[in-house]
Amino acid sequence: MKKASLTETATSRENRTLENAVEGVWMIPGFANTGLVETKAGLVLIDIPGVRAVPGMMGMLRQKLSAPVHTIFLTHGHLDHAFSLDTMFEEAEKNGNPRPGVIAHRNVLKRLNRYRMLDKYHGYINRIQFAIPEDIPAFIPPRENPDITFDQSISLTVGETELHAFHEKGETDDALWVWVPEKKAVFAGDLVIMGMPNVGNPFKVQRYTLEWAEGLEAIVAKEPEVLVPGHSPLIVGKEKIRERLLTISKALRYLHDEVVKRLNAGMWYEDILHEVDLTDDMKNSEILAPIYGHPKFVVHGILRQYAGWYNGNPSDLFPPKKMDIYKEVASLIGQDKIIDKARMLKEEGRTAMALQFADMALASDLNPEEEKETHRLKGELLGIMGEHEPSFIARNIFNNGRNEEMKLAGLEE
Repeated sequence: MKKASLTETATSRENRTLENAVEGVWMIPGFANTGLVETKAGLVLIDIPGVRAVPGMMGMLRQKLSAPVHTIFLTHGHLDHAFSLDTMFEEAEKNGNPRPGVIAHRNVLKRLNRYRMLDKYHGYINRIQFAIPEDIPAFIPPRENPDITFDQSISLTVGETELHAFHEKGETDDALWVWVPEKKAVFAGDLVIMGMPNVGNPFKVQRYTLEWAEGLEAIVAKEPEVLVPGHSPLIVGKEKIRERLLTISKALRYLHDEVVKRLNAGMWYEDILHEVDLTDDMKNSEILAPIYGHPKFVVHGILRQYAGWYNGNPSDLFPPKKMDIYKEVASLIGQDKIIDKARMLKEEGRTAMALQFADMALASDLNPEEEKETHRLKGELLGIMGEHEPSFIARNIFNNGRNEEMKLAGLEE
């Protein structure tokens, strides 16, 4: 399958204009999409982009519509959907409009407070995950909070237009989707993204596989004719929406059930991780392409949700550091043989295994030139992994690692 680029896709959407899905319903495309509903009382926005993207989003909006923003729904508390509350309030005040009301699930408050506590940590991991340049702020949580929160569902009327929001766990525990029955339109947030759902993100807290599938099925039950996703092009047509959402749901349920079956059979984490994967027909589906998330990430997510960290081997209950083990092995075998083995594995195309031997060599007592050369080798191996990796998250991890290794090798600033 052709490797897709989330960055390229997002950039191409940034260059587009406001998209009219059906009368009174719009999508403002971006790295994360913003949904829009026109009402007699003003505009209802579903999600707001990151602070740097707000001018572009509002610019697209004002090309077509002049009404003030009345209400904002946050489908969840991630930075590309919720962090520009302060900016939106400032925009309303600047234009002499009332401050928009903001609606979110109750857990968004807990998420934002956690982000404020761990802002430096999230800045660090987000810089890696999204390949954010050092001169751009990576994580600035909003000062403001939502005005109205709820637990399971909320219904309201804005300017004679009914809106219903429903809580679902999926990418987050604070997710919601919005249903506008008059327009037969759903605003799905990150329950619908481009490609494989982002369950089991290597950097982030627990995400929910089975619940994600259930949320997609709940959306399908409304029989929507328009769907504004969190990250992907607008979807119009009842059957097209149904096919896409049920294809994703089926894949999530399949991975979930395969992991559960093996847990019940007494298998441990590592064996399950290496054994469970999508079926061949699922792997060939464009709907399930590993553009951002990845099936192996999903398996990690299911295991993290249902199992502990013990891997079944008592030797690993209180193990020494991995690099200390490598150092002992290197002292036994000899660092030259280990480096030669790493190079041989690289030539054989066994890149992942070669990386383990490169780490083993780096744990040994190398002279300065040998150490630089081994960092260079590891950087080359990580570059190969990144070049062949379709998942945006995994690719950025490999490429960030490559850059760090090349710095240690003295080859790049």
